[in-house]
Amino acid sequence: MKILIVENDPNKSSVVELFLLTELDISPEEVEIRRSFQSGLEAIIQNEYDLLLLDMSLPTFDITDFDDGGETLDRGGEIILQEMEREKIEIPSIILTQYEDFGGVSLSKIDEALFTEFPGIYLGCIYYNTSQTSWEKELKLKINNL
Repeated sequence: MKILIVENDPNKSSVVELFLLTELDISPEEVEIRRSFQSGLEAIIQNEYDLLLLDMSLPTFDITDFDDGGETLDRGGEIILQEMEREKIEIPSIILTQYEDFGGVSLSKIDEALFTEFPGIYLGCIYYNTSQTSWEKELKLKINNL
């Protein structure tokens, strides 16, 4: 199973990757990580994946020593789903986010809207919290149901 993680937080992506490798027996060669909206979208367009794990809030570009990543897209994960629909790319997708609210809109409301807007690919939102393990159980369940 080839998985793309689009996540700008190195700690979060490392924890998620380790979870995939240890709990779901995914090999390291099957996991790819991109750090921004732009690099994530490029990877999606240029490659084939069996699963997409998306952060909701993403910098426009990869952050480097010379580039601050540009504007932060508060709902960048949602925009990636819209671009995938426009390009007719169908990858089962899960939003994995550390935020419960986006500009006054709750994560549960966004989740409902995304199920309606992307019924063929959207598998749901998972609230990621490092001090809890509920996200792991939810993610494992969603992946095992693929």
